[in-house]
Amino acid sequence: MNPFSFPAIGVDISDESFKFLRFENRRGKRKIAFFGDHDLPKGVVESGEVKDVNALAAALRDALAGYRRKMPYLILSLPEERGFLRLVKLQKIPYSEIAQALEFQLEEHIPYPPSELIFDFHVLPQGHTPKSELSVVIMAYPRSLVESYMATVERAGFIPVVFELESQAVARAVVPRGTINAVLVGDIGRTRTTFSIVYRGSVHFTSTVGVGGRDIDAILRDSLHVTEEQAREIKIGRGLDFGSEEIIKSLSPALTVLKDEAERQLRFWDRRREPEEPAISDVYLCGGDAHLKGFPESLSRDLGATVLRARVWENLFDLSRYVPPMSAHLTLRYATAIGLAMRGDDDLFKEKV
Repeated sequence: MNPFSFPAIGVDISDESFKFLRFENRRGKRKIAFFGDHDLPKGVVESGEVKDVNALAAALRDALAGYRRKMPYLILSLPEERGFLRLVKLQKIPYSEIAQALEFQLEEHIPYPPSELIFDFHVLPQGHTPKSELSVVIMAYPRSLVESYMATVERAGFIPVVFELESQAVARAVVPRGTINAVLVGDIGRTRTTFSIVYRGSVHFTSTVGVGGRDIDAILRDSLHVTEEQAREIKIGRGLDFGSEEIIKSLSPALTVLKDEAERQLRFWDRRREPEEPAISDVYLCGGDAHLKGFPESLSRDLGATVLRARVWENLFDLSRYVPPMSAHLTLRYATAIGLAMRGDDDLFKEKV
């Protein structure tokens, strides 16, 4: 066990709710200690920005009250749509000098004064990069946003240990461990969908579109004249395999947005990758609305790539010995929280993706 590890809880905060999960070690085996979710009143968080620190802190305090004394440490994701992810090249310099070198370049890549940003960076594996260069991924957020999340956690009575890019947490959970190929990850949430290009375990590029499960539910509800609950059941049980041209025609505009963005990411990677680097061949879907029946097959035909729903537990457990107390549907909804908790599971300061 890493002596610097913390018994941290992974917390994934979105506009409508937050999810949390913690692993534990029992007799040398990883298991889920607990998990849960908590709805948020409208307006507490909007587009990833905390609008009411007190209300969000109260919700965190109430939901996690039973764990605060023994497990006060939290690892949280920061909202994808509010951050900046940039891949830059540097002349090879000592690691200790990279942060200062990047600070001088921030204004070239990010439309904020450096004084108003909090940033971190990750040096990519050497791979095909010339030995005289470094490939570095910069992750930056407005200082005011990060401070609002810190204030929220501290006001709730917890200690924020790490704030992490949402897409990197998802990649840790979703991309099969040991994958060295380039893959695309689609995280279909309630209000938005984020696509991330992941190569050799690191997120290189991300994009977000404002189409999510809520839009799909509304289309099915209105076109079929059913309740929202019935629309969700149809989405999972029948989906695109349902023999109704009315449904497929109704869903087409929303799904076309997702398909077009996925295609754009594939083309973007093909333009940016080095000749020695592989094209994207696999696409992994997660998020609660990745369960739209028939969508992976439809997307696979359109993209000419293998599209799969993520098998999150394969990165974590020997399923012949331990069956997690979570359905497949919930697993995909909890991908971000799972990835955050993985970072806090005995190896907080050592990436294993």
